Amino acid sequence: MKERKISTYFSIYLNEKEVVLHYANTIELAQEFQFKMEEDALQFFQACLDIEKSIENLATQKQESTHNQWVKQALKGVDYEYAEY
Repeated sequence: MKERKISTYFSIYLNEKEVVLHYANTIELAQEFQFKMEEDALQFFQACLDIEKSIENLATQKQESTHNQWVKQALKGVDYEYAEY
């Protein structure tokens, strides 16, 4: 399954067991998450979208950093490999 979402401060791409996040204002070009199971990748992808909705009322300049912090919380207890580009 392939999915993509682009917002004002990040884009996210899902391809089977891989999720790639791109934030608009960070030094990294991308954050890549390789999961052991497709279900974990899909749940993480959906969590990223849900987080975006839950913080949409924050000041624009705080949305990106808050999203990135909450994304890391969503990964607790999940088996994945991480790469930063």
